[in-house]
Amino acid sequence: MKRLPRQYSRKKRKAQVLMQFGIWSDNGDSEPKTMYRIAKALGMIPAQKVHQILLEMVVAGDLVVEERDQSGRWKTRFYALSPARTLSRVVLSRRIVVKRKGAEVGQMELWS
Repeated sequence: MKRLPRQYSRKKRKAQVLMQFGIWSDNGDSEPKTMYRIAKALGMIPAQKVHQILLEMVVAGDLVVEERDQSGRWKTRFYALSPARTLSRVVLSRRIVVKRKGAEVGQMELWS
């Protein structure tokens, strides 16, 4: 069995975070998530490095952050996709005409 890589670049981790938010929204879960939940969904240890990546994404405008009084003692940060970032997946289709001996016998569509 091939071993999965555990060390990804920051750019790849940011893409994974956005992809995970896309998966959650496809499943109908649009609630803001904590750093702990995001890290566990990606198979990471919730540590300072994850926190720094999320803060970089907030500065870049990919995520928004809000603080709530969750545990009573500490304020908890919740991250969500920014409203400016759209999750609508553009579905591109391409029609391919299938010919046999010069005569059109059908069509195929490719979705990406």
